Amino acid sequence: MVGKNQTRFVVWAPERDQVEVELVGQDRKVKLQKNDDGYHVGLVEDCGPSERYFYRCDGGPQRPDPVSRYQPLGVHGPSEVVDPAFDWTDSQWQSVERDDLIIYEMHVGAFTPSGTFLSAIERLDELVELGVTAIELMPLADAAGRWNWGYDGVNWFAPNHNYGTPAELKQLVNAAHHKGLAVIVDVVYNHLGPEGNYLGEFAPYFSAKHGTPWGDAPNFDDPQWGSEVRRYVIANAIYWLDEFHIDGLRVDAIHCTRDDSDPHIVAEMSDAVRRWSEAANRNVLLIAESNVHDPEMNRPLAEGGIGFDAQWCDDFLHSVFAVVRPGEQLSNRVYRSGTDLAQSLSKGFVFEGTMRKDRSRQTPETRTDTHGLVYSIQNHDFIGNHPLAKRLDQLTSPAAQKSAAALLCLTPAIPMLFMGEEFASSRPFLFFVDFTDAELQEAVVNGRRLEYPQHDWSEGLLPTEEAAFRSSKLESREDGNQSMWRWYQSLIQLRKQWRAAGLLSDANIETHYDSDSSLYQICYVQGTQTATVYSRLTTNETDAGPISIEPTGDLLLDSLPETSVEHVGVNQLLPNQAKIFYSSGS
Repeated sequence: MVGKNQTRFVVWAPERDQVEVELVGQDRKVKLQKNDDGYHVGLVEDCGPSERYFYRCDGGPQRPDPVSRYQPLGVHGPSEVVDPAFDWTDSQWQSVERDDLIIYEMHVGAFTPSGTFLSAIERLDELVELGVTAIELMPLADAAGRWNWGYDGVNWFAPNHNYGTPAELKQLVNAAHHKGLAVIVDVVYNHLGPEGNYLGEFAPYFSAKHGTPWGDAPNFDDPQWGSEVRRYVIANAIYWLDEFHIDGLRVDAIHCTRDDSDPHIVAEMSDAVRRWSEAANRNVLLIAESNVHDPEMNRPLAEGGIGFDAQWCDDFLHSVFAVVRPGEQLSNRVYRSGTDLAQSLSKGFVFEGTMRKDRSRQTPETRTDTHGLVYSIQNHDFIGNHPLAKRLDQLTSPAAQKSAAALLCLTPAIPMLFMGEEFASSRPFLFFVDFTDAELQEAVVNGRRLEYPQHDWSEGLLPTEEAAFRSSKLESREDGNQSMWRWYQSLIQLRKQWRAAGLLSDANIETHYDSDSSLYQICYVQGTQTATVYSRLTTNETDAGPISIEPTGDLLLDSLPETSVEHVGVNQLLPNQAKIFYSSGS
């Protein structure tokens, strides 16, 4: 849009002779002019905000804009002209430094009963009270149907219309900033969803040699068209940062982003975002979902790396699960009970690989820099890829979750919570889609079973059932486990204190593991200060008795204070109990 009553339209369609803009309700078509770069361009009068339109390529069917800013009627409907103006009041916002991140992952549609950007604002205060410093929104790009996890997005520039308008997303971000919360958005650049994906009708966006299990792979390394496809992705990344004041991007399944060219599209995007960030004087965070440790990901571009700030390292999550549920696997990688968690704590990771090098189990001699790793004990995949979408406390016990949370919050790595984890939500987070095509619906159901054959899929809701979405709506904090909530709040407060004091860092850490008692110990020593985290994780709380520990200093936190008073002393630890001690040495 360039004025109140005029809009400039631009669409890349290099192999199309004629592209028309068809204004809905006006019975008016405007032919665009094709330039030498394959872009069709035109300035349309009497066309302002809220005007709806389609494109027609060479007289073909009506199609939404490939860079639509809003799809009010969904992915098959008309695009809408959006006025980008917004009365931002966050000019003093400085974002959150990487080492201060405590991330809260959420699905906007399931976070509140109404599932909108505006209703999410109403729950921000409780997140501030909890102590998290950033919210991470699962993908917002519009996807088919009334509900979707977001990884089937096809309108990359259009916030999901089920959640509200672009202006309402800005209201959410603006409100978050005023409450001291950074906003990170999950973006998907390795594929597009299977329904409503019309990009290929405009231009050669998709690769003939690469593919993904989830949908078409972008044509990043095509010698003729790759540069424009790359430009499209980079423009989208910067769009979220610029248009919506987003503080960071979490790039989905980065290892599945297929590109044989040099530099890799992810490195080129990282460079472009860095240059934009410097020019805008904004501290933008880039987080990769690499799943396992990638030694190139956090390495600066100037040193031959990818230049990201942080990366997901799911080794921690799966290693915890291997301890509390041995023999079960929620990953295609096999994790060993006990020793893999010990290695994650001492070295930072278990498996390693890059975007072009296969993943393999490693036994590193030295500790990696875990300040740039994102750890969790639950996330959307962990819960949703289980047939019944059970949460950790339901698969184990509240005590086991508390003990694991102590390790999560008090390692140098970036902790991430999944919505409702902090009060042990009783609600599942099922995988849900709302495709209209019957064949796609069947493919989703079968695909889940093929991707995770280790599970029994005979029970539970199908992802195509409306109840899968409705039952995943998060309840209120008041309806949750208040003891769990207070435990998480205390751990987060302690993390912030130790971080501010310079205590909680890779430079100060020592870890120990006792296999006989399943005891994990983290110790930080800095000058005269000593802080110790004891966490005992077991599969059965009733068959094992207390063990003795030799702490230094005063007891700060106890995950089972009521049990300790009745049965064990300060220097003893029950199964699935955590205790934290501190000594100033004075």
